[in-house]
Amino acid sequence: MNKSKTIKSFLFIIPFFLLNAFSAETDQYFALNKYIEDSTIPINEIINKNLTQAINKANRKGYSCYKLTKYFAKEVGSGKNSLRDVPIRKNEAIDQIPRHSSNRELFYEDSIFYGLKRWDIGIGDNRFLSPTLEVNGIRLGGDKISHITFIGLNYYKTFSFFLKRYKKKYSKEVATKRAVVKAIDFGILQEKTFTGRSRLISGLFSFGDMEANYQGLRLFHNICGSDNPYVIKVKGKWHLRSLVDITPYITPELDETYYPSAFRKSFWKKVKKNLAGYCNESSFRALRARWSYYSTFRKKSFSYNYLQQKIKDGKIKDNSPFTLKNVCGQKAKQWN
Repeated sequence: MNKSKTIKSFLFIIPFFLLNAFSAETDQYFALNKYIEDSTIPINEIINKNLTQAINKANRKGYSCYKLTKYFAKEVGSGKNSLRDVPIRKNEAIDQIPRHSSNRELFYEDSIFYGLKRWDIGIGDNRFLSPTLEVNGIRLGGDKISHITFIGLNYYKTFSFFLKRYKKKYSKEVATKRAVVKAIDFGILQEKTFTGRSRLISGLFSFGDMEANYQGLRLFHNICGSDNPYVIKVKGKWHLRSLVDITPYITPELDETYYPSAFRKSFWKKVKKNLAGYCNESSFRALRARWSYYSTFRKKSFSYNYLQQKIKDGKIKDNSPFTLKNVCGQKAKQWN
């Protein structure tokens, strides 16, 4: 990528940095053994309401597929009726742990992140941790939905730029794969620096965030750019071919009890101490039951496999040591 394009790419994420650099992490351990009502329906309603509005505007303005998708992504990611982290926390149609009526500052005190300094830059709920939701039986943080809809747009922009370039030299299949790799590499750069492992922010490389970013790319590419799109053009007008369902974009890798982050040493020291509180039979029983369900999701995403290869190549930190099983050591054997 040339210098001007690199600068433009970084400009994609400046708004995210300013608004979310000190935003919440998520703690699925806190939700163990707690019932959460499935939120597929209210999330789908928000997505499809924004998509309908995007189609109507695209037809008024004569938008291309790319512009339609970008407008939709901006609305669903940061508009008035969006699926960003903070609006999700305030949406009572979306069940979550901690509950809407609870003291959310106490949630931080009871979380695995207790003891890590957090910086509220004055824009609202950054001092709170993101709640845990459930979609299609998968536990995930509200921040992961936000990554799908917000950072997913940055992935989509990067992907679209390189796809246009690569299609001039390669077959459609090769061009698409190369463009996806560019988007993921861009995400790795973000996660290694100012949205992830920086000491000023979360102090971790979130593999769950990376999965969410990739699923956002899949969602936006499928709006009207894929071979099986939700929106098609007929006689010069965009039409809704089928409603969006969020469930194909929700994978077990969004659950950080199942697909943990890789922490900085100083941060892990505190998180590990807090995780030790879950070294008991009840916790492992709950995890076994959920992971048994997760095992039915047999196909891993392209992003997951790509990151695993990066770990093998020593390009990113291995996340496998940061599991509850490793924290509990010998104790874990009696409950497995």
